[in-house]
Amino acid sequence: MSERTFHTITVHPSRLRKERPIIAIAVCLPAIGALGAIALTIHSGIRSFDLALLVSLSMLTVLGIEVGYHRLFSHHAFETAQPIRIALAITGCMALQGPIVYWASNHRRHHSCSDGPDDPHSPYRYGHGKLAALRGWWHAHMGWIFDDKRTFVGRYGRDLMTDPVVRMVDRFYLLWVIIGLVIPALLGGLVEGYVGLLHGFLWGGLSRIFLVQQGTYCINSFCHQFGNRLFDTDDHSKINLWLAIPTLGGSLHNNHHAFPSTATNRFRWWHLDIGGWFIQALAWLGLAWNVKVPTPKMIRAKECNPSVRQS
Repeated sequence: MSERTFHTITVHPSRLRKERPIIAIAVCLPAIGALGAIALTIHSGIRSFDLALLVSLSMLTVLGIEVGYHRLFSHHAFETAQPIRIALAITGCMALQGPIVYWASNHRRHHSCSDGPDDPHSPYRYGHGKLAALRGWWHAHMGWIFDDKRTFVGRYGRDLMTDPVVRMVDRFYLLWVIIGLVIPALLGGLVEGYVGLLHGFLWGGLSRIFLVQQGTYCINSFCHQFGNRLFDTDDHSKINLWLAIPTLGGSLHNNHHAFPSTATNRFRWWHLDIGGWFIQALAWLGLAWNVKVPTPKMIRAKECNPSVRQS
């Protein structure tokens, strides 16, 4: 039997023994693929088409995670046409970060319990010393995925469990992951034959998944430890500008924690929020509506005193 609390379910050890190897494969296989791509580059050099696949498919997949999984499904920051909902859901699945209900439930629990004992991936789980900070960073970055306590989706994902699009996409989650690996391999094969198949699979497939996974993991770890703060929030969320482009604005994390349901994380001109610009473009085209953004008065009310913005 599994033990359930208000926020979590403790998974039975027999189930953990079955699940943890699968989780390890989902984390380790992309890393092995990235190493293989590096070895291939050392042997024969990197090709422009490899880079094109890596960059274009990475951006497409991050859109699925940051705009789809995160702002659309987790926070309902905007509404959009059904085909776009489906496209964002499927491209998010291709990032190999779990089905929508799983991802969104964990993220909602993170906001509900941010940097507290029930936060699924707080880097402050072990305290504030140097060793504790290192252990906490690893837990927040990747270690939490193997935890025996799982988010209670009956509390955090009930609305998504009844959403027809989410149910359909989640049902075929593994298929979308496989398609995300097959597409770049086939594109590479069309351009360069059998050698291109391997290049496409390693660069546009596994390496792309590895980079996108690490970008999301960095938001959980680095963006709660390193950076500055614009807003006074009840957690340690930070703004990390170095990661703004690869995460499409997800690393403007303190902004997001100040206004979780907003469609934009950009509150200064130098805050690069490509995900927010994408939603704005959809709105201009009449493809997104009920786009939530805070008013200037709301923004000013939450701003930190300048003397504490680096804390």
